[in-house]
Amino acid sequence: MFELNLEKSWYDAMYKRSSVRKYTGAPDKAQLDRLGVLCRKLSWQGITVRMFKGPGLKNMVKGTDVYAVIVARKGTPMELEGFMGEALVLEATDMGLGTCWLGAGFYPEIIRRNVNLQSDEEVHCVISIGKCTLPPFAPKRKDVVKLCGQTEEALGALGAWQKEAVLAARLAPSALNQQPWKIVAEKNGVSILETSVLYKKYAPLDRGIAMLHAAVGAHHAGRQAVWKKVDGGYQMRA
Repeated sequence: MFELNLEKSWYDAMYKRSSVRKYTGAPDKAQLDRLGVLCRKLSWQGITVRMFKGPGLKNMVKGTDVYAVIVARKGTPMELEGFMGEALVLEATDMGLGTCWLGAGFYPEIIRRNVNLQSDEEVHCVISIGKCTLPPFAPKRKDVVKLCGQTEEALGALGAWQKEAVLAARLAPSALNQQPWKIVAEKNGVSILETSVLYKKYAPLDRGIAMLHAAVGAHHAGRQAVWKKVDGGYQMRA
């Protein structure tokens, strides 16, 4: 589970990505075709990722009618939705497109009809995608030491891949920017664990997004991430 061929370009995309709700237009055909290819690669392990163009987004999103739907078979860890969906986000960012994770910015009935949702499937989020002119910016994130509960000296003693994984996970977007995870960085691994937050509905999905970022960070340092379930979350070894 959480197995995916990572792209080198996603590392730079992490530092460019920002949430966009106002667009200058929809992606062109070539861009849609490229995203469609990735959607097929992301559709396994209980997850199906599909692209749509047309009604479905609420008016908080302007300038595009293109979006991706993450369909999950019931019982699939919600973290996997975030993991696979964020891969699509980083690919779109690498193409110069803007994106936004939407938990409430879509019409559920239209989405259910579009995907022909089955009784054993669920949709928790969609991702709007479009062209934009807004410059990238560095969104506010928690201090690394606060996220890890470790001193700068302890973090500095980590290996290169652990450092890259921690910094990359810190960049991950989350609902209300809560960053609902604790990062535990050790000699042999990096864990993304649950932590107490006020708004818990999308916390598992947000942790999955952070896990994808951590894996991309480790990949940039020349390591391939392998995730396993542990008490309170997931641990990555590389």
